[in-house]
Amino acid sequence: MLDFTSVRQTSARLAIALLAAAHVVAAQNAAGYLEAPTDPIGRNCTLPPGPLSFPTAVDYALCRNPTTRSAWAAAREQAAALGVAKSTLYPSLSATGAATRSNGQQFDVTGNPINGWQNTADATIDLNWLLYDFGGRSNRIASARHLFDAAGATAHSVVQQTVRTLVQSYYGVVAADASLVAATMTQQATAKSLQIARALQQGGIGTMADVLQAQTADQQAVIARVQAEAATQSSRGTLNATLGLNADHPLQLEPDPLPTEVPALSARMASLMAEAEQQRPDLAAARAQRDAAAADVKVARATGLPTISVGGQHSYVDITNQPNQNFNQFGVTLTVPIFTGFSTVYGVRQAKEVLEQRNENAEQVRLAVSQDVWNAYYGLDSANQQLSTTAALVKTADENQEVALGRYQSGVGTIIDVLTAQNAASTARQLRINAELGWKVARAQMAFALGRLINAEPLSASTHLP
Repeated sequence: MLDFTSVRQTSARLAIALLAAAHVVAAQNAAGYLEAPTDPIGRNCTLPPGPLSFPTAVDYALCRNPTTRSAWAAAREQAAALGVAKSTLYPSLSATGAATRSNGQQFDVTGNPINGWQNTADATIDLNWLLYDFGGRSNRIASARHLFDAAGATAHSVVQQTVRTLVQSYYGVVAADASLVAATMTQQATAKSLQIARALQQGGIGTMADVLQAQTADQQAVIARVQAEAATQSSRGTLNATLGLNADHPLQLEPDPLPTEVPALSARMASLMAEAEQQRPDLAAARAQRDAAAADVKVARATGLPTISVGGQHSYVDITNQPNQNFNQFGVTLTVPIFTGFSTVYGVRQAKEVLEQRNENAEQVRLAVSQDVWNAYYGLDSANQQLSTTAALVKTADENQEVALGRYQSGVGTIIDVLTAQNAASTARQLRINAELGWKVARAQMAFALGRLINAEPLSASTHLP
């Protein structure tokens, strides 16, 4: 048997989802967004086999991350609230019915007594339609629409924040793995230095002090490697949580090579800030909430004004031993508030204060957007320079380490020269790792500041930012 309740519930959910999608796209197009993010409702979120690439990780996180899904649920909830507000445009129709059975002495319409059971049945159909309320209804709809626009923009903002967080956690794993490799290389270098120091000491060329210094450096390198292993495991747990997976889920990441040449920044700051003001969804959400508050002020004023509505009723009454009643009623109702205990005055005052708060909040968000663009621009500029400089630094430090070790092994240099060179090489490798991670994060921050961070595309190595 077909379950009509289930069908109605499913249809309602589908209508809400379609309404949400339509309004999200409309809000984003109005705000100048590059493209609309995808609502994860109904999507099959599965990880593909093999190594996880960054674009795939972004798509999966946007589908599975609880924060993102919660933001979309809030947008769908507000879509339903908008539907509720729009429903007041239409008349309401209700039906009531009752049936009673009574026993005892009663009287018919002529006054004659009646004994025995008496049945009474009645049914009524009521129609009510609000015609005019001085803008109260239209402004409630406007407020609900602005709040939905805000919810859609907030969902869009959460999408961008999720991608930015994923950049930090995904490339945090890449950096942690690289740091472990670098720590292992440093340990191997110190172990080799210790081996050479012992051989020279046994040959009568070196001293025990050299051996002890080399041994101290080797033990410190072991501790650094152990710490790097722990950091690697911690970073993988963070990435899994961002993806919406258990912390112990095994993941293998796909290599993501860096570009050979880093493009220099060329855009004017004023142009970037103008772009950000047009595309940042959090600013769009703040402005939509401000517009909703402005509509609420008009709603508050309308509560103290008259309303005009029409109504109709059809009634049918059937009573045992009495003539049936079957009649219609129609009328127009004018409601004029005379005194409401000053609730309208205070309601308007409250709505105005909410509007003032949201005005200031929108301005605060606008200033934060300009600061984000400013910081992201110079952060990316610094990251570009560090990425270029550290490549040469690593090469020079490695060569210096080899020369110092060769000189010491030949009896020309000292163990201090070797340890100093090894420490410089280790520092250079870590600076390079930090520069690569910083470059990825800085690009994400720049795309986020401009409102471009919808998916992984703005972070492609071939994409120029800004």
